[in-house]
Amino acid sequence: MKGKLKTSTFLILLFCILFVIAVPMVFHGYSLMVVNLSLIYAITTLGISVMLGMGGQLSFAGLAFMGAGAYFIANVCTGRLGFKMATLPALLLAPVFCGILAYVLGLILLKLKGTFFTFATIALVQVSFSFFMNYRPLFGGPDGISGIPSLSIGNYSFSSNNKMFYLLVVILAVVALIVERIRVTKFGRSLASVRDNDIAALSLGVNVYMTKVKAFTLSGVLGGLAGALYAMQGNFVASDLFAYNNATQFIIMAMVGGVNNTFGSIIGSVLITVLPEVLRSLERYLQLFYGLAVIVLMVFMPMGLAGVFKQLAKRLKMKKKTSSKASEGVIK
Repeated sequence: MKGKLKTSTFLILLFCILFVIAVPMVFHGYSLMVVNLSLIYAITTLGISVMLGMGGQLSFAGLAFMGAGAYFIANVCTGRLGFKMATLPALLLAPVFCGILAYVLGLILLKLKGTFFTFATIALVQVSFSFFMNYRPLFGGPDGISGIPSLSIGNYSFSSNNKMFYLLVVILAVVALIVERIRVTKFGRSLASVRDNDIAALSLGVNVYMTKVKAFTLSGVLGGLAGALYAMQGNFVASDLFAYNNATQFIIMAMVGGVNNTFGSIIGSVLITVLPEVLRSLERYLQLFYGLAVIVLMVFMPMGLAGVFKQLAKRLKMKKKTSSKASEGVIK
């Protein structure tokens, strides 16, 4: 088991190194900005992975918290509220603000169960979008908020797409390691037991309600972090991104890569974000493609691309064992 873990970790690290080296060489300007957006979206997708993959709770609220984080940065870093905050402390405060917001909302929404909770998160996305779209004092209305400064640490500014790319890789790696670590903690095991059977989890002493609230809070923190980075990446925030149809896209990202796989969630985010730019001539058919992709995934690849990779690795291992046994038989 340890050898298998080391091999998979080595392959992931190798892929990440090649990705970091190759992307700035292949992508430039607008195309590199799209890659950066895919890395930002991956942070929100990891929050969905915590809720849906680990906890079995389908939530669309990640996009609402992403919007809250983006508009938090837009307000405190542009001086619209009468004061102006530096970008680094604002980036650190945005996830905290969204985490508190998610905790309060989670205490309310998670009184509901199953599809009732899911529909409540859809309503949350719709309500937040209405505020983002229409309330000018805080959100700028349909015009959005421009003039958001890029992230600066001291005198060093991440104003170019290349600089932002390397920063996002580091942040995403840290978030992915935290999420992966959560899977083997007591909290992660509690989430898994709630996902499999909440009644059995309750009988084993798991506080089902608060476990779900904590997962929802973590999802809000990651959404807020992604929103803050999104605002600093584009220097502009508008309500268009935070509409409900984009919330479904984040669910698809998680499902394509593997909803209960950290690395798979990142791959799904990159593919779903970058492919539309590559296939821009087929833009009008994208929603049809997404719908068909979900059907195919549910029927043939319920564990996403990560599940396919695991199955292939398992078959190759079995084939290797069979061939080695056969060769031992021939020698005997």
